[in-house]
Amino acid sequence: MGPLVTVADLLRRPGFAAADSGHLAALIDDASALVRDAVRPHLDDVEAPNTPPAVVAVIVAMVRRGLHNPLGHAQETLGDYSFSVGTGGVATLAPTRRELRIVRRAVGALGVGSVAMTGDLPLQRSELVALEQPGDA
Repeated sequence: MGPLVTVADLLRRPGFAAADSGHLAALIDDASALVRDAVRPHLDDVEAPNTPPAVVAVIVAMVRRGLHNPLGHAQETLGDYSFSVGTGGVATLAPTRRELRIVRRAVGALGVGSVAMTGDLPLQRSELVALEQPGDA
């Protein structure tokens, strides 16, 4: 399985021009693996450039986090300087809940389904009447 996004895809977006191509390729591989794992088997046979656009956007965001915050810090302070990563956001390469929802929606894996329920309860009178054949009296 190849990556879901290419290095060229990233380089067309702002903030990636100064990054090392090898580093970007490694982050893309990791992000692709995490996204594929979250929606297995829906993206198992998909490779760039056939990746759904919403999935591309999620992987770009994941790689951007991995590139700019490789240690996964949520906050740092140095003297008067302070930096915080959002309010409760994820500061690592891992996808956020919102990103997982976007990916699941993009591949049609929203997790909704149905289960046929059976049981060993006795038949109700209304069910017995429905089972009687005409002329069974």
